[in-house]
Amino acid sequence: MNKIAIPPDLAGMFAASEDAYERATQEGYAENPSVIAAVTALKSASTALRVANFNRMTAKGFFRVEFATMRAARARRATREACINLQAATEQAAAENRLYNRCLILSGQPAI
Repeated sequence: MNKIAIPPDLAGMFAASEDAYERATQEGYAENPSVIAAVTALKSASTALRVANFNRMTAKGFFRVEFATMRAARARRATREACINLQAATEQAAAENRLYNRCLILSGQPAI
């Protein structure tokens, strides 16, 4: 089976998304529903990208190759959008977590 490469800019976005999710897991706000939804969307988009790239590599005939290329480009765009949404969701969850911890400190309860 051929090894299917993803563009370098998308690989960088994947790495940044993984780092953001790892940080969210370590700091305890990965259970936020928006983060969970963003991770699920990214997994789905990543799977669609792998399938589209594989179909593009195995397509034969001019029109099949062109349509497979368009599907792969659409999957790359969806994956980029999912990466951006995950990073935004983790930033929002981090802000909510910090605000929650500040409220706990002000009320005299220990922060999580």
